[in-house]
Amino acid sequence: MTATATRPRQRPQDPGTRRPRTGSAQLMTSAAAAAAVLLCAFSVQGVLEGLAWMWPLAFIVVAVSTSMALARYLLLPTVLVPAAGLVVLAMSLTLVFSSEDSFLGVIPTAATLARAETLLAEAQSVVITQVIPVVPDAGVVFIACLAIGLVTVLVDTLAVTLRMPAASGLGLLTILLVPAIIKPQSVGAAGFAAAASGFLLVLAAGVWEERAAGTGRTLNRTKDGTKNRPSNAHAAGALGIGAGAVLAALLVPLAIPGFNTGAFPQGARMDFFAGATGLNPVVTLGNDLRQPTATGRITYATDSTRPLYLRSTTLEDFSGSRWAPDTRSEERRVGTGAMIPREPAGPEIETTVTTTLIASQSYASPWLLAPYSPSSISGAAGAWTWDPSTMTLLSADGSAQGQSGYEVRSSVPTVTSERLSAVQPAPADAVDGIFTELPDDLPQIIRDTAREAASGKDTPYDQALALQSFLRGPQFSYSLDAPVEGGYDGNGMDVLARFLEQRSGYCVHFASAMAVMAREVGIPSRMGLGYAPGRSTNQTAAGPDGQELDEYAVDSRDAHAWPELYFEGVGWVRFEPTPSRGVVPTYAIPRQANAASAIQADNDPRGLGAAIPAPAPSSPAPGPETVPEEPVETGGAPVAGVGIAVLVAAAAVLAPWALRRRRTRLRRSTHGSSGGARLAWAEATDLGQDYGYHAMTADTPRSYADRLVTEAGLTGTAAAALQRLRRAYETEAYAAPAPRSGTGTGTGTSTGAGSAHRVATVQSTWSDVESVARALGASAPLGTRLRAMFFPASLGRARRK
Repeated sequence: MTATATRPRQRPQDPGTRRPRTGSAQLMTSAAAAAAVLLCAFSVQGVLEGLAWMWPLAFIVVAVSTSMALARYLLLPTVLVPAAGLVVLAMSLTLVFSSEDSFLGVIPTAATLARAETLLAEAQSVVITQVIPVVPDAGVVFIACLAIGLVTVLVDTLAVTLRMPAASGLGLLTILLVPAIIKPQSVGAAGFAAAASGFLLVLAAGVWEERAAGTGRTLNRTKDGTKNRPSNAHAAGALGIGAGAVLAALLVPLAIPGFNTGAFPQGARMDFFAGATGLNPVVTLGNDLRQPTATGRITYATDSTRPLYLRSTTLEDFSGSRWAPDTRSEERRVGTGAMIPREPAGPEIETTVTTTLIASQSYASPWLLAPYSPSSISGAAGAWTWDPSTMTLLSADGSAQGQSGYEVRSSVPTVTSERLSAVQPAPADAVDGIFTELPDDLPQIIRDTAREAASGKDTPYDQALALQSFLRGPQFSYSLDAPVEGGYDGNGMDVLARFLEQRSGYCVHFASAMAVMAREVGIPSRMGLGYAPGRSTNQTAAGPDGQELDEYAVDSRDAHAWPELYFEGVGWVRFEPTPSRGVVPTYAIPRQANAASAIQADNDPRGLGAAIPAPAPSSPAPGPETVPEEPVETGGAPVAGVGIAVLVAAAAVLAPWALRRRRTRLRRSTHGSSGGARLAWAEATDLGQDYGYHAMTADTPRSYADRLVTEAGLTGTAAAALQRLRRAYETEAYAAPAPRSGTGTGTGTSTGAGSAHRVATVQSTWSDVESVARALGASAPLGTRLRAMFFPASLGRARRK
């Protein structure tokens, strides 16, 4: 009998107990898993500033991976391998972040847990107050190391201990979700390539380990007992997974609506936090403005004669490289029953008490929205603190919570240009030093630009007007895209310097530029964050004393920033340097401007004059310096086949959109009272967007009309009709109202005749709309006409309730 015949058969290894050692192959898989985690963590760069945080993170990952490899080498039971990784993770975190509060520097104690709670609180404060990329403070790095350390345990367990390398990709994906959701440009090409390389490395190491262990499909025997060459099944599977991931990245944008440019996930315009978060200061403000649809609706009803700015918080500390709201905990006071600002207006300044009711089911923030300057708050859920120097309201425990409704009474000083003109420069100790300080290394371009803009102006008021006019001048442009493409979608002096070089940005850049340049010429300043006035809902609400309050609505598109400057004896005064956004107050209009331009500048540029009925899905007509709402981009997945069932389903989906569009047009065309020109212009702009000619950021009625004529190739009657619609809208929206019958000049025009004239004007205006509609339809391809008919982009906006 041969030796092979007498050799006893080996019993199969119980997978639930111990695994045999596989030497270098298993160590290679463990190293590959650690490398994959670090490669995925590279994509977090941009969420955290710099790369210094990578060193402690790399130490944590290597320590955890090494401990788990050692546990396998010692043939510990399978369930103890991840337990060893968790123990070493706790000891490593203790060594890096709390060695002085531990036993022997690595063993956690009660003091270590207290230190961990402190670090978690610091991280929460950073999340609330800072913008990406956030400064990697100890709390933030602690959270990053803890989270990625846990992911390391998961990936190593799946890829090495359980020999499921493909499943380890789920752990790696959890790391990618952070930059994919938070960063404006998502993971990016470099981050995606690094993560993909790490995953493929794990798969390759897994194949090698399987071959070395002689399990699975890697070794096969023929009937005569001889061995074949190892098969390439695992390698082929790894290649297939990698190819599938790349193919999905290319095809996902084609199949799912909501992408503008680039491949998944770089081109995604999906908002994972839509309608559920409040205004996260500064950069998230830019993300809110770039959302394709409106989210986070907030309503406020007020007895003010003008719509209000709702302020969330302020930025006053411009000394560092990164700006963030300062909670100023030592200055804050508890309770909102009686609030008195530290720097009140002079006794000779007249004030008006305004009542405002604010409500939102979706806005949640640790900062409470209120018009400036609040004197008392009632009905707000939770405990609140307030700062006498900034009059901002912050949750006592830092938690973010929604508000079903609360009342704000605010004391508004009556500010006039004449009063501001008489103000002299404020004494050095007029306000806290934080409102005047600038860093010693202030970029020279900021100093030079401030002096150039305010050259020849002696009083603080003239200097402030000069700075505002400079930023609102033709050399600057409002853009939501240029900051991202230019690499300065953020805040800080370096960002501000690049903005002044490129002269294109959005409200954060304009507001911070004026605030910093005001300090350079000697005016105390700060920057307010919150919401511009928004739009009328054409509804009223009952006030606390039974009076009717006019209601307005704001949402993510109204997120805004503005500068507030201090004038001795007057107090803090708002200015508006951002072109095409917000409302320029009458006192901030240069004296040389005529009365007509003054009225126009103080109107809400987003169409406050045209009240929008709440249940109607109609879109507001853009006014001068308007930021038209962007229609929702539509798209669809390729259809494999066409059949009766598909047609019926499509009709069921598209019919409501077509009916809504027809009802909107019918309501507008039969509107015979004042406001007909506004509705006709709104219909014309909706038609343009339905046919693919979208309004651009900061388009005025004139610029949009001219561009629509050019891009759509409108000529003759249609082009003239569009210009008549535009002129009629501007006349109705901004011209002075005509005197009533029987008053003024005594023309004797009867009410009936005036009404008939208005109806005739509306009918004439609507015929121009029909002319434009016919021209757009005649020049559009069939597919575009069908989309405009059944799935109009103008109805893809969020409806106002």
